[in-house]
Order: sequence, then structure tokens, then C-alpha cells
Amino acid sequence: MTTSPRPPSRPQALSRQALLHHDACGAVYFAGDANASYERHLVFDHVVAPQAASLRERFEAVARSVRDLLVPRWLQTDVTYAQANPKQVYDLSMEFLIGYSLTN
Repeated sequence: MTTSPRPPSRPQALSRQALLHHDACGAVYFAGDANASYERHLVFDHVVAPQAASLRERFEAVARSVRDLLVPRWLQTDVTYAQANPKQVYDLSMEFLIGYSLTN
């Protein structure tokens, strides 16, 4: 019986600094700093003081701040996939199409 090799996983005992180095990212300030992502999006995208922002403006600032964190890692994933050329599996579920045809 053969088993396929398991992908490398993160060691459980990595320190915070080791995790930041492993993920190739630095410290990220979400709020409370002059360079905080959330507050910068409120000020520069909506031109509103953080204290005067509406719920919608706050929601959009949070969404853009999270996007700012994810995009560099997403691009790095694309580069890694292009270099490694891994096999990928795609799944197309037809269930939703059947539901539409039943209503017709």
C-alpha cells in the first residue's frame, strides 16, 4: 500500500516573527496607527473622518482593507502555481441548472 506524500504544513510551534517571515509579510496595522489600512480607506476613499463615517462607509473600508491584505498573497500564489505547474481539479455542479429547469 502506497501513500501519496503529504504537502508540507506549518509547524505548530512557530513564533509570531517566524510566521510573518514564512508568509512574507510584515506587520499590518488595521487601525490606531498613522498608516492603518482601515482609517486610510475611510479618509482617502470616502473623504470622511473615522468618527463621522456611516455604517456603509465603515463596511467598505473594512472590505478594502481585507482586500489589501489578500491581494499580494493571491498574486504570490499565482506565481507559485505558474512555476510549479501543479495539477488542478475543477468541479462543476449541475444541481443548480436542474433547479432552474424545474421552474420552467
